[in-house]
Parts: sequence; structure tokens; C-alpha cells
Amino acid sequence: MWALFLINAVSIFGYATFTLHPELLARYPWSPPIYAVSYPLFARIQILIGFWLCVRACHRAMGWRWIAYFATAFIISFTMEFGGTSFGIPFGKYSYTGLLGWQIAGKVPLLIPVSWFCMSLCCYLLALRILGPASRNIFRGPTSPWTRSAQRVGLAAVLLIAWDFTLEPAMSQLTPYWIWEDAGVFFAGVAVRNLLGWLLTGVLIFSGFEVLRLRDESQRFEISWPARFYLLNLFLPVGLSVAGSAWTPVLLTSFVIAGCCMYAARRGTLLTGILPRASAS
Repeated sequence: MWALFLINAVSIFGYATFTLHPELLARYPWSPPIYAVSYPLFARIQILIGFWLCVRACHRAMGWRWIAYFATAFIISFTMEFGGTSFGIPFGKYSYTGLLGWQIAGKVPLLIPVSWFCMSLCCYLLALRILGPASRNIFRGPTSPWTRSAQRVGLAAVLLIAWDFTLEPAMSQLTPYWIWEDAGVFFAGVAVRNLLGWLLTGVLIFSGFEVLRLRDESQRFEISWPARFYLLNLFLPVGLSVAGSAWTPVLLTSFVIAGCCMYAARRGTLLTGILPRASAS
């Protein structure tokens, strides 16, 4: 995963220097051509590296069965993104710039549903690690299969929203990868309707993972992979937000992550995150 760390670190450095201080472009004559190419290129490379890491981990764990999970996340996320860019449903009205490359139907960059798959997979697997074996709710006593399923979907959605707290302002305000066309109601730089749209999209994808029983496949993933992949992807929007002094989104993300860590510590899964070899259903 060093490649993902490196591309994120270079992207943060480029933003903190040449984007926030454009006078440096005039000071260093060699920098403008590099900056012009790297600004759109690095974001695409970051998503592609993440996708390659996901495919490699999935193929090792389940062979070609990963395609079913990819198709589920891709179709659901594209449908929701197309609804948002075309009709303002469910995220609100926005449009993508050309920085993320070719767009399906001229609306949604191909890399966006790919990114949804990567983070949805990671958040779902990480939720399983946090919940650990024989999931129980916050109350005492055994729980039904439906309750355990709701726990997995709910916690995965919380992890996804924690990422979006910093991703949204970092990619739409600090950098112009997409542009909001609706004024809407904003909280800490994030449209409230967008958060609800993310929540709905995440719940639909995670419910699809539940139906396909990804929880059974998850036992064969490397134990630390979900946490490492999640933190590396969180590194980019948090780093951009810190560089751009967008402290409220960073605090919100930190608060949610801290809460998840406390919950994992209470369950005894903070350090291990080990799922049993038996079924987690």
C-alpha cells in the first residue's frame, strides 16, 4: 500500500504548496507544466491504485466472485450519482468538472462508481472487524440475524459518512472536482442533503453485500487490510482539509473515528479486529 500512501502524500504536498501559494508557480519556471498535468492526473491515479489494491485483496480472498460485489456497488452508486447530477436526487444538484476524466452519459466520471466500490468494500469489512464474532447490540443478550445485519450495515454507513465529512469539502470547495449548484443547507462545509444521500447510497450497497453474504467471504481477507486501506484513503481528504484550515470537518471525522475506536475497545476488537473462522452471520 506504499504506492497509495505516496500518491496521497505528494497530492497533499502539491496542494499545500502550489495550490495555496500560486506565487510559487512563477518563482519556479519548471513547475507550471508539471502542476497542470498532475492536478487532474494524481486524483485519477489515486482511485486506480485503490481499485487495484481492492481487486488484488478480493481476488486472493474469493477469486472472481468479487465481480458480483463490484457490480452491486457500481450499479447502485452510478444510479444514485446520475440521479444527483441530473435531477438533484438524492444528494442535491451538483456537477462534475473534467478533472476526474471520462464521464458516463456526460454526467458521472467512470472513476466515481469505482471509488464507491473501494470505500464501500473497505467500510463493510472494517465494520465486521470492529463488531467481531457473534455480534451483539449495545444492549445485553443475544440478537436476531436481522439485528446483526442492521449492526453491520449501520456501522459500515457510519464509517462511510466519517470519510465523507472531510472528502466533501476537500474535493468540492478546497479543490474543484465537483461543483454544487444548489445552495441548500450546509453543515461544516457539507450539504446536509448530500450526507443523507451518502447514507442512503451506503445502506443500499451494504444491504446488497449482506444479500450476497460478503460477511462469509470476509474471513479470508488479511486481518489488517480494511483498517489500513481505510486510513490511507482517509489520509488524503484529512490532509487537504488540514492544509486548507478546514478544521470543523477534520474534527467531525476525528470524533466519529474516536467513537468507533471506543466501541471497538469495548468489544475487545480494537487491537485485534479478528473475525472467527466460523460464520459471522
